[in-house]
Amino acid sequence: MLCGKLNFLGSGRIGFIALVHISIEAQRLQTDLRKRMLLVERKALSYYDEVNKGGKRMANQVEPKLIKPLYDELQKERFVTLATVDFETGGPNVNAISWVLAKNEETLYFAVDNRSRIVQNINSNNMVVLNIIANESTYSIAGKASVKAEKMEGVPLKLALVEITVKEVRDVMFYGSKITVEPQYDKTYDKDAAARLDKQVMEAMKKA
Repeated sequence: MLCGKLNFLGSGRIGFIALVHISIEAQRLQTDLRKRMLLVERKALSYYDEVNKGGKRMANQVEPKLIKPLYDELQKERFVTLATVDFETGGPNVNAISWVLAKNEETLYFAVDNRSRIVQNINSNNMVVLNIIANESTYSIAGKASVKAEKMEGVPLKLALVEITVKEVRDVMFYGSKITVEPQYDKTYDKDAAARLDKQVMEAMKKA
């Protein structure tokens, strides 16, 4: 009988010690996991900070003018979208355009049909935002627009030349991502005629 009690007490003590060891081990694993998670977070933040250096990504910071990569990208025809305030509804109006040029770091030109709703909207409310996908990110360029010329010289179409005075530039790409493929497009009409027209419009904007 006494032997049985001792065996019971001994096994209970062993069980208690085992539970203590398990609890300690669980706490150690939790601490180790927290350390690993902090390390991963620090590495991610460090990488993100490194990517943002040198003007490559602005981490949603506001810049008062175009950064160099955007200025360089806006020296040729390219796909961008333009948001204006609709003159009838007062709501947002978004159009895709391609004849756009950075005249300098604080000024953009673009050309559109002078009968376009874009022109009507700008004449009613000059606040605009141009969106561009470039430099592995997405940028919004906000500013004030005005019609510089109702009929551009040196082009066969009735195109208005619009000037945007840049007020702010934002990197609006969501956190932890980058653009890997930029938008591409083809002209669906005569390609030679399209190339000639594109050249005429871009040269006219550069001379303006």
